[in-house]
Amino acid sequence: MKAADKTLSKRYARAYMGLDGAAFDKHGEAAAELRIAELEKVRSSAGQFVRLFLHPLVGYDDKNEILTRLLSKDVITSRAAALVGLLIRENRFYLLDAVLEDCVKFYNDYAGIALAEVASRHPLSEEELRHIAKILSSASGKKARVAQVASESVIGGMEIRLGDLLIDATVKGRLKKLKNSILKY
Repeated sequence: MKAADKTLSKRYARAYMGLDGAAFDKHGEAAAELRIAELEKVRSSAGQFVRLFLHPLVGYDDKNEILTRLLSKDVITSRAAALVGLLIRENRFYLLDAVLEDCVKFYNDYAGIALAEVASRHPLSEEELRHIAKILSSASGKKARVAQVASESVIGGMEIRLGDLLIDATVKGRLKKLKNSILKY
């Protein structure tokens, strides 16, 4: 994705979510979760017609009519439908997935949630994942949501990615560290 498209995506998401400068509270959290759910619902409804919405020869009126027919009555009047209509009108429907991603990022920042990814060879138990989440929460000062990924490259141990931070607790990483310390002397 081009840098200009990333900037546009963030602007659309920021305007849609309306969380700038808002203090965290339960009402705002519920409203933000609802906005994300509505946008996901609109995206899934429009999902089978993506090529049509992206096609330059199909006019705005036709695209808008198709979108209107696709959406249920409870969603058609939502802010999500209005945002998707705007993206279609401006020929930027291709930004919808990026806008949704950015909405989730804004919500996580607003709610103080840090997303972590744990890569290990074998699945970890729920207890282990909760323990990792607790440690990451205390270290980052945010609520940690841990997602698990099975990775063939991890022989033993685990890799934990929290934002830009990578914690390498794999056997391969430890051996590499040992090798570097031996070669240093």
